Amino acid sequence: MDKWRSPEAAEYRRLYQTQQWRKLREIALLRDAFKCQRCGCFLKRGRSHPQSAVVHHVTAHKGNQDLFFDLDNLQSVCWSCHSGVIQSEESRGYSTEIGEDGWPTDSNHYGAK
Repeated sequence: MDKWRSPEAAEYRRLYQTQQWRKLREIALLRDAFKCQRCGCFLKRGRSHPQSAVVHHVTAHKGNQDLFFDLDNLQSVCWSCHSGVIQSEESRGYSTEIGEDGWPTDSNHYGAK
């Protein structure tokens, strides 16, 4: 077991090894035309490049298989966005994106209108 993950998280990590996940992941990448839905870069196959394709669960599944295998809950992003902005937002609990009006776009942001 990974020392950073709970036993529950280690258990649902197995879902990523299933054939069903592999097929759904490919469908999401094709749907999104291998383009990062955050920064717009074109995604690469493999794991060692900043533009490597990651299929991200928009709403954390926490082992809920309905959320895990829901195509509408997936977005294709690059490794850089996933490991940077997205994980920061998840740990913080809100996005720091600012709209054209100068106000935060996320209603959970402490400075939102």
